[in-house]
Amino acid sequence: MTDTPEAANPGSGADPPAQSGLDADVRWIERMPAGVAILVADVVRYVNAAALQLLQASDPAEIVGRRVDDFIHPLDLHRTLARLRRAEEGGANPPTEVRMIGCRGTALMVAMASTPLATPVGVGALATFLDLTERAAMERQLRETDENFQRMMNTMQDVFYRTDAHGITRYVCPAVKNVLGYEAEEIIGLPAAAFYPDLRERDVLVAAIRERGFVHDFPGRMRRKDGVIIDISISTRALHDELGNFAGVEGIWRDISERKQMERQLEYLATYDSLTGVLNRRTVLGHLERLLSRSAPVSVLLMDLDHFKQVNDVHGHAAGDHVLCQFTALIATEKRSRDYFGRLGGEEFLLILDNADVDEAAQIAERLCRRVASAAIVVQGGQAVPLTVSIGLAQARQQDQRTSDLLERADRALYRAKNQGRNRVAQ
Repeated sequence: MTDTPEAANPGSGADPPAQSGLDADVRWIERMPAGVAILVADVVRYVNAAALQLLQASDPAEIVGRRVDDFIHPLDLHRTLARLRRAEEGGANPPTEVRMIGCRGTALMVAMASTPLATPVGVGALATFLDLTERAAMERQLRETDENFQRMMNTMQDVFYRTDAHGITRYVCPAVKNVLGYEAEEIIGLPAAAFYPDLRERDVLVAAIRERGFVHDFPGRMRRKDGVIIDISISTRALHDELGNFAGVEGIWRDISERKQMERQLEYLATYDSLTGVLNRRTVLGHLERLLSRSAPVSVLLMDLDHFKQVNDVHGHAAGDHVLCQFTALIATEKRSRDYFGRLGGEEFLLILDNADVDEAAQIAERLCRRVASAAIVVQGGQAVPLTVSIGLAQARQQDQRTSDLLERADRALYRAKNQGRNRVAQ
């Protein structure tokens, strides 16, 4: 048949003339959305309109009469010819992917099926084509995307995860092995809550995600496979299905144990004396300022170790540090739980007595003074060091405007205790 308006338009009612000696009525084939070709002895005898469009031809003459070799990618040619031989011998071939080359040199990917067909010029094959080029490109992009995703998951240090609406882990990247000690396969399918040492912490996380839709740098803790509790930071968002229903969460969490440990160390150094472990000057004075803002009575004991310089001179500064630590440990065990004890500097210390009037403060001070004097303070080598303390007592007054007003009175009282012979309490 030749490509004529009548052949292209079956509705004309005229029988289309033959293309390349074929007499079959192909009007119904022209209506098919899939490409159709009739091949005899590896030569194209007929193509429908969809095949013309697929192969980027404007006229059947660009295709009809040419060998199939001209349109099949060399790497797929042997397989394609073998399938055509099978069709000519009476066997049908199910669809398979074949790379083709259009009339303009464009690479195509098609799904090709073929079946036997008797024609006036011999037994050939009726072949159909579906364009898979866009799908193949999409699949290639998906493969590349998946490969890039897996490469990223395999190399990242943070842990990417995804759970469903019931909190079941559906994906976790391999980095979890380095953080929790589990292989990813050991975690997938388990509730995410199984790795939280305190389920209340996870409840707070889930509530925050449901309320805001996401969280960023949310603090939490997890239990490793060896039982060790680690600090984590979570950044995640809620997932929703096509109906808008909550479908789970996905995000990243990272091990911040070292960072948290450093923060705790910095917080400790900012709060406590690095040698003795009691409150440092800034912190203990901060507590005093806060307590003075209340109406409850507050008393302070300003303490200074007697003849401490001799300890350093005779036994060395290391022994002096040891004596300071023993002294603070002694006071810490003797003081009331609600009181605040801190080191102001050197061998000078401050004990803040919360809700204690002068009489009670005096009793506490006398008891501490006697307790220090009777304590067995031993330095390196087992040598005992006699130790006493002088204490200046002062109680807060309504007219005190600053903490320094109270501390100045306590300092004057301490000076009197020193002048009166040390190892005593003065007001």
